[in-house]
Amino acid sequence: MAEGVEIRLLSSDDFDLVLSAEGLFDHQPIPQQTAAFLASDRDFIWFAMEALVPIGFVSASVILHPDKLPHLFVNERATREDRRRRGVARMLLQTVVDFGKSNSIWPLGLAAEGDDEPAKAVYRSPDGFGERDAVVFEWEQLPQSHFV
Repeated sequence: MAEGVEIRLLSSDDFDLVLSAEGLFDHQPIPQQTAAFLASDRDFIWFAMEALVPIGFVSASVILHPDKLPHLFVNERATREDRRRRGVARMLLQTVVDFGKSNSIWPLGLAAEGDDEPAKAVYRSPDGFGERDAVVFEWEQLPQSHFV
C-alpha cells in the first residue's frame, strides 16, 4: 500500500516546502501563518512524500480544556488527485493515530463535510473512527452584535 511513499513530520525548517506545496491546500499558504504553525508546539503537519515531492498531508492540533486531558483534532487532510486510492490517506491518518497514542495525546477526533463521501469512506474503514451525529456551525464573517 502506497509503495515508495514516506510520511514526514514537518518542522520550521520546512517553511519553503509548505509554500511550494500550495496545490495540496484549499488556498495558497500564507507565509506568516505557515511560520507560526510550523513553530508551534501544539500544531503538527505531516507530508506524504514520493520521490521528494509532496503528494498529501494531514495536520492536527492539540486541544486543551480545563476538564479534559489533551487530545488531538485532525484539522485537514488531502491527497493529490492523481495519487488517490493508493492508501496515502490511510497512511497519513495512521501516522496521526500513532503519534497521539505514543505521546499520550488521546483521543483523536476529526470532522468531515456532510457531502464528502470519499473522506467519510476512509474514516469509516474497518479500523477507522467511530461516527456520531454533530452539527457544525461556521461564521464566514464576524457576527454583528448578535451575542452581545
